[in-house]
Amino acid sequence: MMKERVKGLLQKINFVETDMELQKQILFSIPSDQKGEMEKVMDVIASQKQQILDLRERIKEIDPEEYDRIITLEQGTEKFRQISKDKKFEKVHTLNEQGQCFVTMNDGTRVDCLVAAKDDTGNWTVLTLEGETLEYPGGLIRE
Repeated sequence: MMKERVKGLLQKINFVETDMELQKQILFSIPSDQKGEMEKVMDVIASQKQQILDLRERIKEIDPEEYDRIITLEQGTEKFRQISKDKKFEKVHTLNEQGQCFVTMNDGTRVDCLVAAKDDTGNWTVLTLEGETLEYPGGLIRE
């Protein structure tokens, strides 16, 4: 029951975030001389940000452990994004696209992940299921 409530709240957050992205696109399309329209859209975006904060707070109240996992994943995703900015990836595997995502070390150890990406220097950047961002020299990964 608790997991279903959290799942429902996460779906609401996803919906609000999607709508907020749409509002941002609308904001950028408004001619700069239409300040009133811009302010209306900015008010909507501010309201949506508050909705997301409120929904997150409800998740924290219902299931603190799940909330901590979500925060850890978000932080790991942001770290992965920052590391990835300066890299050119040749190969990317994601759990969403392939249904499984892992890298295998030369010693046979398997690291399950959300994203594994090989850059043009042969090195790998991995976002684990736990939200940890790891970097491996290419020579450590079996292909």
